[in-house]
Amino acid sequence: MEYWLAWFHAGNEHTKAVAQAAERLGFAGVAVPDHVAIPRSYQSVHPSGRRILEYDTPYPDALIAIASMAAVTTTLEFMTYVYVVPMRDPFSVAKQAATVAMLSDYRFALGVGAGWHIEEIELMGYDPRSRGKRLDEMLSIIRGFWDEGVVEFRGAHYEFGPVGQFPVPERRVPIWVGGKSDVALKRAARHDGWLGMNYPLEEIQTLVAKLDGERQRHVDRHGDGGRPFRRYVLPEAIPSSDVYRKLEDWGFDGAVVMAWPTEDPAYQSLDAKLEAMERFASEHIEG
Repeated sequence: MEYWLAWFHAGNEHTKAVAQAAERLGFAGVAVPDHVAIPRSYQSVHPSGRRILEYDTPYPDALIAIASMAAVTTTLEFMTYVYVVPMRDPFSVAKQAATVAMLSDYRFALGVGAGWHIEEIELMGYDPRSRGKRLDEMLSIIRGFWDEGVVEFRGAHYEFGPVGQFPVPERRVPIWVGGKSDVALKRAARHDGWLGMNYPLEEIQTLVAKLDGERQRHVDRHGDGGRPFRRYVLPEAIPSSDVYRKLEDWGFDGAVVMAWPTEDPAYQSLDAKLEAMERFASEHIEG
């Protein structure tokens, strides 16, 4: 079982030191969330059902934060958890994510989602109603740039080409898809993995069973390309060996873990964060 540290609701002060500590303590990687600009007032509801962020919740740029952490580590891996692709254009996402992957020696996976914050997507200038269909087209475009360097595309939302984007990654950059709707699970099955977010254990078990069915149908029709399919989730449960054993039994490769409560002011200092990471590692990673 891999343990990926959740680097949520954090500023820039401790980013590099936390990454170095995560590598030293045996965390497999760091998961970094993505938001750009949050309206003071909004109605959208997070998939967990809770209001998890406000307009002043700190969200450094995910790709830049990952690049800075990769620069001071050698084995630690990174994922966006998740990058809201449909509030951007596919060309910038492909270029920026590929650059992060290449410059981090391919210790990076692009975790993507259609996005839940309707007001933020509108603020960025994109129609939230078409975000799922646009995401599918965007992922095809992104993968085309990464595989071939030149893409010509005609779809319902994008039409262009031929267009070049170089350099091309020398290794495959994984695309892991978040979301729990039937459409999201089918989308994940077509790519390299699935990311679950803040779900209770009972729901996780149901969702991964659906996911595995969709993945098997995809493999039966198209094959697996000789590539692994990865599964990660942040369980809505108190961390325990029993919880992580269940996830492993259900076929998960790893868990995204919160070593400290993100909203607790007692963990604002770097020392408090490092102590919490050390406790988690001694209880779960080293044991």
